[in-house]
Amino acid sequence: MASQHIISGPEVTTIDTSLGKSLYQSLVNHGNNIAMVDALTGETRTFSDILTRSLSVAECLHIRGVTIGDVVGICSENNLDFILPVLASYYIGATCAPLNPYYTTRELLHAVNISKPRIIFCSDGALKSVDEISHQVGFLKEIVTFGFPLSHKHTPFISFVRDKSRSFQLPDVNDLNITAAIQCSSGTTGLPKGVMLTQRNILSILQTANDPRFTITKPGDVLLALLPMFHSYAFICQLISTTHGSKVVVMNKFEEELFLRSIQNHKITTLMLVPSLVVFLAKAKIVDEYDLSSVQHVFSGAAPLSKESETLLKKRLRVQSIKQAYGMTETTLVVTLPPPNGNKSGSSGILVAGVKCKVVDLETGRNLGPNKKGELCFKGPQIMKGYCGNAQETSAIFDADGFLHTGDVGYYDDDGFFYIVDRVKELIKYKGYQVPPAELEAVLINHPAVKDAGVIGVPDEAAGELPLAFVVKQPGARVTEDEIIKYMAGQVSPQKRLRGGVLFVDSIPKTNSGKILRKELRSMLKSKL
Repeated sequence: MASQHIISGPEVTTIDTSLGKSLYQSLVNHGNNIAMVDALTGETRTFSDILTRSLSVAECLHIRGVTIGDVVGICSENNLDFILPVLASYYIGATCAPLNPYYTTRELLHAVNISKPRIIFCSDGALKSVDEISHQVGFLKEIVTFGFPLSHKHTPFISFVRDKSRSFQLPDVNDLNITAAIQCSSGTTGLPKGVMLTQRNILSILQTANDPRFTITKPGDVLLALLPMFHSYAFICQLISTTHGSKVVVMNKFEEELFLRSIQNHKITTLMLVPSLVVFLAKAKIVDEYDLSSVQHVFSGAAPLSKESETLLKKRLRVQSIKQAYGMTETTLVVTLPPPNGNKSGSSGILVAGVKCKVVDLETGRNLGPNKKGELCFKGPQIMKGYCGNAQETSAIFDADGFLHTGDVGYYDDDGFFYIVDRVKELIKYKGYQVPPAELEAVLINHPAVKDAGVIGVPDEAAGELPLAFVVKQPGARVTEDEIIKYMAGQVSPQKRLRGGVLFVDSIPKTNSGKILRKELRSMLKSKL
């Protein structure tokens, strides 16, 4: 329904259990079914294994006095143990703070000073940085390592999963508004902020995942966990797979051959990807060497996916569906999802249950109707509580009516389907026109000689800004700047042409979730001038 150009998703049903008890019951229900497989070693875990181990971790945390309001950090690449402290935290009502293991010491110190974890579980790769920052903060009491301790001060994770008393009972957690996770925002415009997600936020997403009107995964699906579990997208997806009882094949980093071999050998049915990986599957020659016929559904998130990339992948893999959803760290996972049937190409779907949306004019602030581009603003049970320890940024992102302003430009059509255009702050201003870099990037990567691309605006006295493209060539491709500029001129309207030129580079800098780091592109440009 639309009221003053505010549209709403379906009604939401009441949530009557805590996050910990919900996940506990799912693990009990799925029992001895295989839950996880390590893509590299082949090691497997059943849901019963995960339940037993996570209860042991919960008991160890409980013995240490960790309780509601305390924060448990996890700083690790993907592995089979990652989910155990997550589940354990939720059993006892604690808060989980996933941390990027690739952070520099400076970045990690910034992140932990936001969430203030009492204990951090970390991988071998992250241990040195975690140990360094532990001497600079007073709140971190213990470091638990998934690998080998650097010293006697660190606790080996194996001691957390040994048989315990088996009498541990899940405490009652009745307040669903307590913080369940402090997620680091992507930080594409500065240092990350700590996004506080409540138990209700996450339970609402798990409820959406079980809603037949919005199919994310289903029992029997085999998923590939390639995207980093410390990032909100994959972090929530691992909880959805636990709820659904899906088998997950876990990769700790992207390697082309392992990625393709895992899909082939484990008969992956559903892929959760970012646009750059969709483009890889659609265009890379190596893909033809593998049998990927098991793949039925592809989800793409974190950045807009072009219709062209969607069409290329459908044609190549003959998948049943390629679906885009829309969300951000501040919306827990998604606020729009494609319906099981009748989705529109290039669309991010329709509003999920309980969500309201308004599209606001960038100049006047007025609510806009269908087919008019403006800033997307959302309200609902999936929207974060706020930024941890940052009341100023929290008040800045919410308006007087409680709507979260996303900073993303988009629109909805007459049927309520949403389309994402670009970030407000990333729009290139050319002679009064607003040019979305993501649109130009989508056109560029459809050129047969282009492997990847990123676009920024460069200052121009007469026009304001001119679109400039950074281009990564396909291996062995021969293409010139002039050829790319002419190609684009034939594909886009005059204000979107690459009047700022083309620079050929080895790679496009991106976040772990696949978002282009335009501030780094600007730095690269300065170094070339």
